Order: sequence, then C-alpha cells, then structure tokens
Amino acid sequence: MPVNLGSTVALVVTSDVADEVHLHGYDRRADVPVGGTATIDFVADHAGVFEAELESRGIQLVQLEIR
Repeated sequence: MPVNLGSTVALVVTSDVADEVHLHGYDRRADVPVGGTATIDFVADHAGVFEAELESRGIQLVQLEIR
C-alpha cells in the first residue's frame, strides 16, 4: 500500500484473535482484543517498505510503502 512521505497515517486493524499489532521500522505497537479494533497513528516521516503484523502469531497484515 503506497503512502506519501509526510502523511499522517491511521492504521486500523480489526482482529478475531487477541494479539499485538506491530508496525516494524516505526516500532509502533497496539494491543487488539478478540473481535476488537486497534489503531496505530503515526506520521510517515521516513521512506521505505514497512510491515505490520500480528506479533505473537507472526502474521503479516500489510506492507506500507512510504515514498
């Protein structure tokens, strides 16, 4: 998913399992409850490709390409 450098981003994750959402590279984390939603807000202030995953399960949710 492409994101413009300097943009404000809200990464919203809904999950059917409890876990921690981790945005690598920016080292942002949020706990998501069973059947709930977690939001990670950040400014895309450095370029690259960054993965968000359910940390405990090692499941990739999205790759953000910041350019």
